[in-house]
Amino acid sequence: MSVKNVRAGMFARLRTSRMAASIVALVALAGTLAYAAVHTRLESSVPAADEVLSAPPERFELRFSGPVNDALSVVVLTYPSGDSVSLDVSSPEADLKILVADTPPLEQGVHLVRWRTVSADGHPVDGEFRFTLAGAPQGDGRLPNDSAATNARLETDPGTSIDTTTQQPALGAALIAGLGLACLLGFAGLLWFCGALPLLQEPRIRTFCLALGWAALGLLAVDLVSWVRQVVPSGTGFAGVQAALGSRSGLVATLQLALIAGALFSFRRSGRAAAVSALVALVVGAASGHTAAISPWLTIPANAVHQSAAAIWLGGLLLLVLAPDAPTDGSDGWRFPVVARSVSAAALFAVVLIAASGVVQSFQFVDDLGAYTSTPYGRGLLVKWAGFLILVGFGAYHRFRVMPHLEEERDGRALRRMVRLETIVMLAVVMVAAWLARVSPPAGH
Repeated sequence: MSVKNVRAGMFARLRTSRMAASIVALVALAGTLAYAAVHTRLESSVPAADEVLSAPPERFELRFSGPVNDALSVVVLTYPSGDSVSLDVSSPEADLKILVADTPPLEQGVHLVRWRTVSADGHPVDGEFRFTLAGAPQGDGRLPNDSAATNARLETDPGTSIDTTTQQPALGAALIAGLGLACLLGFAGLLWFCGALPLLQEPRIRTFCLALGWAALGLLAVDLVSWVRQVVPSGTGFAGVQAALGSRSGLVATLQLALIAGALFSFRRSGRAAAVSALVALVVGAASGHTAAISPWLTIPANAVHQSAAAIWLGGLLLLVLAPDAPTDGSDGWRFPVVARSVSAAALFAVVLIAASGVVQSFQFVDDLGAYTSTPYGRGLLVKWAGFLILVGFGAYHRFRVMPHLEEERDGRALRRMVRLETIVMLAVVMVAAWLARVSPPAGH
């Protein structure tokens, strides 16, 4: 394959990605902003928070802001004596936003209700509230036998139910998810650039691409197992695991793993097929998380564009680092300056897509300017945008200072040095994005 054909092949991919992104953007614009589900939270309950009852209610009822999975939900009632009982909850087929349970025998005094379920974005959410059955001795200081921190909260603000949906994510889980996402982005991006070109036959590129694919498969599988262990209630066994994997988040994660495995299976036979499978895995992954909970008809397409463009950008950076100055087999199939110019053109288009889709998601997830500095999610988003601007600076320097002097007879040593630094910054941005995916955004709270 000649240099001219390699250049034509790369720009054909750029035209294809532009067409696909335009179609997705039109679908996103056609979506209505009126559909705006929010993270699952408790809206009302029977008994109500801090209600004083003269008689036990006919049944317990917890109404949430979105559909819940009763198999992944737990409601525990703690008596004034300190004893606890787990309620057998279910969701009526007519209304999946509520959990109901038969009323157990109640004692006179203050009762504590703790609930735990899984939000539409796959995050476990929980909270607690109390109610009183009249006739209990007042002023004796007897509260359910609970932790000192919980008792302190109840005593300090007795008129407020406690909701812990904004708890901070575990850094270890975020690290695994971030590394898995980075590997998938690099795997899909490298395959997008050279899946059907002789570049994929270069030993360094081929070996590194395969390593990224296997690492993505392993890390994201570990992330899925960790999530299942987190959301499945203790004691539910296989039924709980089945319910978790059958939820939206479970199905998306399982399908994503299957697509990555498919890309690895087809890698040796067809780089083009592997590229399609890896890119579809990215698009499928955009259908879970925050995008599944807040304006999904807008944010899911925006996230799909965002991740696909990020894959093209990162894949291009890795290609520039890995590609030699010329084919190692001595052929005249391509030259490094041709590859660099094609990557630069694709990266410029990817930057535009990332910026546009990022703005859309930022407006949806952060609905108040003050939340950018007053919430963990807002501050993390500012850090991510700062990293993006640094990356844009790298790209501008490459395009206007380095690329014009990249002659056919010169090697790309200077460009590779700068690209390595840019790749490190981009990996840091990906890690921040993975952490944000586990923090509840201010919108809807």
